[in-house]
Amino acid sequence: MKKKLLFCVVALLWWIASAHAANVMSIDIYGPGQSKVNLFVASPLPKDAGTSLATIPNNAPEDLNQRIHANCGFLPFFAMLTARDIVGGPSPGGYVGQNIDFHKFQLARADIIVTAAWSPRPGGVGEVELRAYEVYTGRLVVGKGYGVANPQQIPEVAARFCADLMEALTGNGDFFRSNLAMVKREGTRKQIYMSTAQGQNIQKITNLDGICMSPAWSHDGQRLVFVLLEKRFHSLCVWDRQSRALQKKRLPGNTLVAPTFSPQGSVVISLDMRGNPDIYELRSDFSVGRVLEENWAIDIGPDFDRSGQKMVFVSSRLGNPHVFLKNLSSGSVQRISLTGKYNTGPSISPDGTQVVFAQMVGGQHKIFLADLASGRERQLTFGPGSDEDPTWSPDGYFVAFASTRSGGSQIYVTTKHGDEPILIPTGAGETSSPAWGKL
Repeated sequence: MKKKLLFCVVALLWWIASAHAANVMSIDIYGPGQSKVNLFVASPLPKDAGTSLATIPNNAPEDLNQRIHANCGFLPFFAMLTARDIVGGPSPGGYVGQNIDFHKFQLARADIIVTAAWSPRPGGVGEVELRAYEVYTGRLVVGKGYGVANPQQIPEVAARFCADLMEALTGNGDFFRSNLAMVKREGTRKQIYMSTAQGQNIQKITNLDGICMSPAWSHDGQRLVFVLLEKRFHSLCVWDRQSRALQKKRLPGNTLVAPTFSPQGSVVISLDMRGNPDIYELRSDFSVGRVLEENWAIDIGPDFDRSGQKMVFVSSRLGNPHVFLKNLSSGSVQRISLTGKYNTGPSISPDGTQVVFAQMVGGQHKIFLADLASGRERQLTFGPGSDEDPTWSPDGYFVAFASTRSGGSQIYVTTKHGDEPILIPTGAGETSSPAWGKL
């Protein structure tokens, strides 16, 4: 069970009128074009005169600032300014709007400034007020207060503030409220790990004698399903986030491929009970229920939008593997990967409008995006190495994938617009098969 934080979050400055809030800067992350917002994270300040940040243990104020800066660096619409960019020195002069020297930050072309004010707290790390202001208007974008009981809570404080800042500017902050599951190689074994979307708080979920493959989160983020390849058998495994209990089930057939969850919470998986794999929905006791897709060819890799009416999957029914879309209400099936000869690993956006998948290009895989309304495809990733196993973020804006662009397989994140991929630091060892889910 995830350890609950002891700090509480208190919203500040309730006097801001709704009319002002309506005029606060906004960023359209879903539109076709993005403008960069210059963001500066100012050095932390003591909240009260006569106090010193040196009395706060573990260098917590500077640690928090560095984490906020690093977190915001994952967002392609932010250009992160440094102290050297601020003519006249980086000190804001204060942490509340009436004391901030906005003029020098205007000269540095900063759009947003983040301030932090700390107070020591007996028996804990301290209390901090975090604020983000529009530089050109002086308006408050976000104001939050946090009581921090121990240094381990600093990453969560940074994530919560960044989520609120992103939500205030874009309408959605779920990037900082999500988890990535992944497969990490450990010698001849492969185990399931979990981290935040920024690669923090890495946890090992399994310690099994075999190869774990194809993790997928339930739509509520509470369960994780994957396949375990043992010496003699393939098993279905389901891990519960709250209880941390692991269920292991034998299913009919010799091969289990790419399980996932439907939005209703049932496990959907490809089984080879009748020769080539078909796609089945399992009952609550994990017995085999209805067939969702059956064909003489290989049908694997199902994934669902949040409505549960659209299912994408891979099929070899045209000779080579291609991505197909099935409308579960009408039963109609259509091919949606219209180029290339080898297309695999589809993931459909939560709103059911776009699908990402891996396509073989010149002997290497690259990530492509298909827009279901227009039928158009476009390539999202380029460069060296192979890019595979794409997965949508819960907000439908980011795409995580595994890539060998830097040597061994690691996890990277891009956006639906194809922004420059950023490495998610998940530690030593090869990492693959990312699965994105809610906290």
